Amino acid sequence: MATLPISFTVETYPAQPIDENNFQEMLQRRTYTLLSTLEGKQRIAATHIEHSQAQQKERHDDKLPPVTNEFKIRNKVLLHRTKAEKQWSGKFENKWDGPFFIHEVLGNRSYKLRLDDKILAKVAHGDRLKHYNSRNNPEPLIPQIGTHFPLINPEDIP
Repeated sequence: MATLPISFTVETYPAQPIDENNFQEMLQRRTYTLLSTLEGKQRIAATHIEHSQAQQKERHDDKLPPVTNEFKIRNKVLLHRTKAEKQWSGKFENKWDGPFFIHEVLGNRSYKLRLDDKILAKVAHGDRLKHYNSRNNPEPLIPQIGTHFPLINPEDIP
């Protein structure tokens, strides 16, 4: 078994002396050799980069969920209040503003919104919007006695 420090020797080859007269010629020949291969290697590197970027885009796009909320002009939507999401003081406040109408579709899932006749200055992304379903006759939250559940006579319970 070896103990540290281990001493070993590496053989080196003596360098040939450089002739001062041939130095400029050797330098120019080496530079020309490097430059002549550089252009081909740059093309190969560019094709490898394009291929790698295409693969990365495919993998990224595969991980994204499918786009489900495509809105059209005059759709009623609610706008998410992202500022309220990080504030604990407004814990029980409504997280959605609206309803708004889609005024204009801008592309890249961006939309201009309108509230009655007033167009909002800021653009909203589709991730912050959801469809608004209006209730004409909302159901009562507390059921009326005897309407949903039949009345039970305590004497009938075994």
